[in-house]
Amino acid sequence: MSSNDGKEIWLVRVPEFLGKRWRSACNQSPGIGAAPQIGTIQELPASEGRPKRLRLTVPEAQPGQDKIPEVYNINHNTSDITGLRAFVQDKQHADLVGSVSQRIDVEVIRDGQEGNADPAYRALSRQRNTQANERARTAQQVEPKDIMNAQRLARLREPASMKSAHKRVAAAREARANQIKLDAQQLESLLFQLFERKPSWRMIELKGETRQSIESIKKVLDGIAVQITRGPARGEYELRSEYKPADAAPS
Repeated sequence: MSSNDGKEIWLVRVPEFLGKRWRSACNQSPGIGAAPQIGTIQELPASEGRPKRLRLTVPEAQPGQDKIPEVYNINHNTSDITGLRAFVQDKQHADLVGSVSQRIDVEVIRDGQEGNADPAYRALSRQRNTQANERARTAQQVEPKDIMNAQRLARLREPASMKSAHKRVAAAREARANQIKLDAQQLESLLFQLFERKPSWRMIELKGETRQSIESIKKVLDGIAVQITRGPARGEYELRSEYKPADAAPS
């Protein structure tokens, strides 16, 4: 058991901006015997059914300091302190300071508490709200190899569905790069050669054989072929009768 286990201490909680002001004042203090004045405490008498209470007033902001509220309520809170202990921690270990016997909450006077809120507190609240809603943007110059490594890592972390989508996009991009645009006469000649190989074709087959877009194929195909509407070859395309060889069997 630590030697400080039986030592009673007070736990005082203050707003962050007030604690920052006090730490700055203590750091600027010359030393022992010249402690800075960080505020005064006044006891307010009981009134209108309210018990006696304490009020903290801090000095006005000095030039170069941010404005903060100057008046605070000091609330004595005895709840939830049973078994509460305070520690001081450094990089190596934590040391017990003592057991909490009193808890004091220093709070800003807000709306509804004896008048309107302090104007400085309103300004701080607006500032915090603005900062919370702002996007933090940073710019950094990176090397091309770093970008490639980041993209490679991102692909490794992608789900299988995303990887499949990337493969399809890459395949479509490669197909477009390998595609040679044919004019209408060249495409028509190629289609006639295909119909010499077999009498009917599906559109997807013609697209694969010609490496042309479906729109380009349809423009030429509508003039030389028709779509079969019956039988096992339904939906496929065959040459119009006037373009079929004389010995071709009717479909």
